[in-house]
Amino acid sequence: MAAITMDAPPNVIRRLTATLFVGQSIASLGMTAAITVGSIAATQLLGTTHFAGVPTTTYTLGVALGAYPAGRFMARFGRRLGLVLGFAIGVLGALCAALALLGIFTPIFFFGYFCMGMARGTLDQGRFAAGDMVVQEQRARAISWVVLGGTVGGIGGPLFISPASHFAAQFAFDPLVGPYLAGALLFVGGCFLIFAFLRPDPHDIGRHLLRVASAAMPADKTPARTFAQVIRLHDVQTAIAAMVLGQVVMTTVMVMTPLEMTQHLGHTLDDVSLVIAAHVTGMYATSVITGRVADRLGHARTILVGAFLLIFACVLAPFATETLRLAFALFVLGAGWNFCFVAGSTLLTDSVRPVERPRIQGTNDLLVGLVAATGSLSSGLAFETIGYVGIAFAGITLAVGLFTITLWTVQRKRAAA
Repeated sequence: MAAITMDAPPNVIRRLTATLFVGQSIASLGMTAAITVGSIAATQLLGTTHFAGVPTTTYTLGVALGAYPAGRFMARFGRRLGLVLGFAIGVLGALCAALALLGIFTPIFFFGYFCMGMARGTLDQGRFAAGDMVVQEQRARAISWVVLGGTVGGIGGPLFISPASHFAAQFAFDPLVGPYLAGALLFVGGCFLIFAFLRPDPHDIGRHLLRVASAAMPADKTPARTFAQVIRLHDVQTAIAAMVLGQVVMTTVMVMTPLEMTQHLGHTLDDVSLVIAAHVTGMYATSVITGRVADRLGHARTILVGAFLLIFACVLAPFATETLRLAFALFVLGAGWNFCFVAGSTLLTDSVRPVERPRIQGTNDLLVGLVAATGSLSSGLAFETIGYVGIAFAGITLAVGLFTITLWTVQRKRAAA
């Protein structure tokens, strides 16, 4: 958080990064609780496990469809207004899910998850807001600080499911309503936080940095490249593969773990909360080291570490029947995703020109979301047909593919050097 831009005072950068950190914590807190109980709530509403993966699918589809317009919106109106809008959409989504469980209208449960996904797709752009404010050599650490904000939500989100459920039950509501109402209140708080404290806008600081850098070098009048042109770059291909494959492996295994625990292993909702808390802690707490590792070891090599951790987690999970062993396996799964996500995000940002970033970053997140949505959509059916072991084996296959792609990139760079 001590990263310094060319002209912006260090205390301003620290304050803005801290605001983004707290905003990410609030978003993760509400979103994690919703994802944790999503498959259970869907099974309760529909009376079958066939559609247990649908909430996460609609959520992930919302992430995908929200990311691209969010990037365009922020490029025009700034990061601050874009993030405020993201929290507002999250409020709507959480309330819709709560109303569905109260018996108002079942289909709005899935619409609520779609809205929460759009909110997440918008709020995830906050990591790029942190990258806007610093020079290239410090960008991975800046991004990792914002991703680290998810640690608070990762630990607290699953753990407040039980008290929130008990509180809702005191008013004769369905206990599952509690986490969604709590999430709505958190998102309201996030709106006020970003609106009040994310000043000046990180996007303005980034544009100032660009003007200063442009004054020291010949003017670049080359038109901005399209996504189809950028995707031809090997580094961009590796970055997108890291985020796409890391996301789909993490999502499919994580979403079906609560169902496996409650239906086949006889665990309680409190056990599920502990395991998911460990998982989300792995997703975000490892950001303490990921940014530094990526800046020093190199982005591609950091992705290799992430792919290995994903493989290791998918090997462990099917054989871990006790709560603590499952918690460890899901922690490793989250850590693998973090290494892929932070290093991939930074590699993508460094591989394109500043004028291309908001659009390319939004398109990347759209692609990540669509692929992850496809994976989560099939996860319920896969759980019924090939079981949790089959899902874990599919995760191993995809992670090995990512490791191979990235290793080829590392070897190509070494040969060129």
